[in-house]
Amino acid sequence: MNNEKLNYYGSDEVETVSYLEFGSIDLNKAKKTVWAYWHDQQAYDLYMFSRYARDLFIFREFVKDHQSGGGGISRLNECILASAHNKLADYLFKYAGLITSMQFQRSGTVCESGSSLFGWIDEAIACDLVFNNGINIEGIKSMKYLGSDISSFMNLGAEAFHPGISFKFSTAPTIADLLSEINQISLFYGLGVSMRYALRDAKDLLAIAQKSDLAIFNRLSVTSQKDTFSFFYGSGKCSYVISLPALTELLNRNNIHARYNTAGIQREKDGEGSLRISIVMSKDADKVKQFILNNNDCTEKSAEVLGEDYGQWGELCQLTE
Repeated sequence: MNNEKLNYYGSDEVETVSYLEFGSIDLNKAKKTVWAYWHDQQAYDLYMFSRYARDLFIFREFVKDHQSGGGGISRLNECILASAHNKLADYLFKYAGLITSMQFQRSGTVCESGSSLFGWIDEAIACDLVFNNGINIEGIKSMKYLGSDISSFMNLGAEAFHPGISFKFSTAPTIADLLSEINQISLFYGLGVSMRYALRDAKDLLAIAQKSDLAIFNRLSVTSQKDTFSFFYGSGKCSYVISLPALTELLNRNNIHARYNTAGIQREKDGEGSLRISIVMSKDADKVKQFILNNNDCTEKSAEVLGEDYGQWGELCQLTE
């Protein structure tokens, strides 16, 4: 296996190859022609760059609409439905984390696992216009951003798209490798599949919580089994599902406050007894409470789009009882 593959998969145990092709189909002759083909890291770079650049432009267009008086919650939701991550609740979860972090520490450092082009900045600006009349936009721009992505190409793009923003980048393939490069940070954010690739066990999540003032995991994959297990995801990368009993035991022993939301829980997506849940963690209970207040405020203002099911916030340990 060449170095490109090793860097992309993070392991030499590969069962699937990721690829991207560009071609044409002659409808008269029923003939398909492939004009270009890429695999592994190049496929990821070319596909993901265009995918997330499109999202970035969608939210920048929303900002223009808002400045012209046409950008409310319904229009924001239209933009989100057209984006790669097309769930408003996900964007609110992420935005609430950033605002909470700013309330406790202006110009702090934010780290995202799987940061792609750091469209988070553009999304947050769009959300702030809707939910807080744009009062936090300068603060959003003044935060320091640590991007973790397996693609150097994506990291270069993030910086090019956001001149004037303070960036640092990492291509570390695992959370353990990433955390070796981090001191204390204000906020850590990880979403779904990016975390499944980067985590190895419950100790990684504890380490994140200990190095972050606030840590947010959106649709984190956990299992009711006592041990973490892994499987090869459709992309060919190894995916890890964290033992919830092991995680709650570690968090309790180290006095980490952790709450989960009952809305949007996905069951059995990653094997029998598995859950995908949204969790907020902190060493400081007040930061968790403030995050929940901010998230609830955004969801209440989005009632016309989300409906009435905001979910309830429970103690993470309750899931293992």
